[in-house]
Amino acid sequence: MTVHLSFRSASLLALAMTSSVTGLTHATTAHAESNADSFTRLEIHATGTTQAPPDKLSASFRVGSQNQNAASAQTSVNALVKKATDEAAKNADIKAAVLQYSVYENRPDKAKPYWTASQSLSLSATDGKNLLPLAGQLQAQGLILEGLSWSLSDEKRQALFLEAEKKAVVELKKQADTLASALGLHVARFTQVSVSDTAYPHPMPMMLRAAAAPSDSIGISPSSTAENQTVRADLRATVLLSP
Repeated sequence: MTVHLSFRSASLLALAMTSSVTGLTHATTAHAESNADSFTRLEIHATGTTQAPPDKLSASFRVGSQNQNAASAQTSVNALVKKATDEAAKNADIKAAVLQYSVYENRPDKAKPYWTASQSLSLSATDGKNLLPLAGQLQAQGLILEGLSWSLSDEKRQALFLEAEKKAVVELKKQADTLASALGLHVARFTQVSVSDTAYPHPMPMMLRAAAAPSDSIGISPSSTAENQTVRADLRATVLLSP
């Protein structure tokens, strides 16, 4: 049997079906909102820390020369830098980085003008056993030691940060369970967790013995203490608590 619907009947049927689907959608949304409202939101924060000795020592040098002839000033700097990098290359543990170079003219009021040439040089090693004696040697050759600092290599810092994260997660869970119990509730789940490492381990400054030593003590190497450094992981989380 064939059933024929008029245009008006078909339109009414379509409208009824649309209303039914819309009503179902509204009901589903309302149900989801109702479920969300049944939880208590808890914002918590925890910090995990890990300490370890540094594994990188860096020495910063400045090489300078003054001369009434610009070429002579630059030649002197170039020679000192080359000699320093050649000495560093003899030890595989020492890495050298030749950095900023500057040349400028000085015009004093009551003296002849002269040129100043300078360049910065950075040396790094895994410990002070190799680097500190070389630093003293370069000081004796006329290089200015501007700083010594201990730090963590990228690889070691990342490994320590992962350990700090684990400790922070344990603390987060402990806080969530403790506060939920105090409120007479239970932890349903963690909805958001963010991690930051704002407390990046800073280089430890040097302890020098020979930077400004008298002439009779030339040849004594500078010293630097490798103190433990702290790596921190800060975690923030949103926890849903249920009855």
